[in-house]
Amino acid sequence: MTPDTLPLPLPLDRQSALGLVEQVVAALGALVDNGSLRPGERLPSIRQFARRQGVSNATIVEAYERLVASGTLIARRGSGFFIAKRETAERSGLPALQSNPVIDAAWLFSEVFADERVPIKAGCGWLPSSMLDGEGLHAAERRILRSPGAQQVGYGHPFGYAPLRQTIAKSFANWSLDVAPQQVLTTHGVTQALDLIIRTLVKPGDTVFIEEPGYCNLIAMLRLAAINVVGVPRTVSGVDLEALEQLAAQHKPKIFFTNPVLQNPTGTSYTPACAMRVLQAAERHGFWVVEDDLYRELAQATDPMLAALDGLRRVIYVSGFSKTIAPSLRLGFIVCQGELAQELARTKMILSLTNSEITERLVYNALTEGHHRRHVERLAGTLLSAQAQVSARLEDAGLLPFGPLRGGMFYWARMQNSALSATEIADRALAQGIWLAPGEFFHVAPPEYPWFRFNVAFSDLPKLSDFFRKLAAAG
Repeated sequence: MTPDTLPLPLPLDRQSALGLVEQVVAALGALVDNGSLRPGERLPSIRQFARRQGVSNATIVEAYERLVASGTLIARRGSGFFIAKRETAERSGLPALQSNPVIDAAWLFSEVFADERVPIKAGCGWLPSSMLDGEGLHAAERRILRSPGAQQVGYGHPFGYAPLRQTIAKSFANWSLDVAPQQVLTTHGVTQALDLIIRTLVKPGDTVFIEEPGYCNLIAMLRLAAINVVGVPRTVSGVDLEALEQLAAQHKPKIFFTNPVLQNPTGTSYTPACAMRVLQAAERHGFWVVEDDLYRELAQATDPMLAALDGLRRVIYVSGFSKTIAPSLRLGFIVCQGELAQELARTKMILSLTNSEITERLVYNALTEGHHRRHVERLAGTLLSAQAQVSARLEDAGLLPFGPLRGGMFYWARMQNSALSATEIADRALAQGIWLAPGEFFHVAPPEYPWFRFNVAFSDLPKLSDFFRKLAAAG
């Protein structure tokens, strides 16, 4: 195939949550994978490709550069871009890949972020780059580059970059909560924040509560630490309060891990009444409440904050910036009592020393540059609209939603009449290039019905809803 015989224009969907660059990369990668483009063949010039595709030169430049970086293309100065020779697994020294991954816990925790073999990522847990604050991040990077070199080397402070911690502390004034900077500890993302709390406050054999369904990484972390994990049923309005009371009296938990607002995976939020009763149960039974509030910025203004209601007496607050700035920065934070923050900082120093201060400065600059608040408002509106569209498609295809739409990244729904498990359905979807996240990932015990978590930023696609519609028709 030559530049003149390349099938242009490639099919691009300008309404898709996937950006044009990602679609061009995926389309060309598919042509290479199926043999339509062979090693050594030359692609059209950037201008020619852009003109025939009806996109900007910059779109093709970025797509070509990504394909060069991945080893799919070779750039030859003065000659253009060529399909690279494909190494076998044996020659490359890498393990051979199956034509499709096996979606299980091992794949989810070790390969999910690097695996590009599944084009429709309806089950993923991140946002497309087009929805993130690229403008704010680039401005933050420019400020970093203009700073003195001495500020970019060396270890940071054990608690984190002071101006960032001050900014985080001040943000709680919006909730009438007085937080001092020494109550704020930065971490390598929310996942490390949870791990530090587990290592500091519980020991093997202790019992902790999580929501069911709940955050799949947390379930795995607790099991790895040999902690006894008990699930408290999640409801549309929060958690099952009667079950919480009964289980707390029976098991005497050390901690209750909860994601009150726009929960992962259900997308639901606590009502104020539920929030107060959870805190009352914590006081009555003497357990900590870890409030994973990663999605707060995307939530509705009336959604309650446990830390504010409790005054950080029994609540340990955890959040981060992966959903609003960029997941690659891996920066989270803990807010808690001052003495506990010191204990957590000691654990952090033992395990990983300090955070990258350059990363912390980047986040600080992004938060204070003046674009972040407007970006978050736009992102929240975009996700709410995407959630409504995904809900309409999937309900029309026969799926039953868990609860009303409140915005955020996730939509939780189940098949109504299927003899197949969610994992079996996910295997069938995978054969058609669709990655689903079955409910088993988010439960301590296997769920009764085939539930799925959908990322609304990647799920507004006819192929996805058609898959479920045909599955429902087959019975």
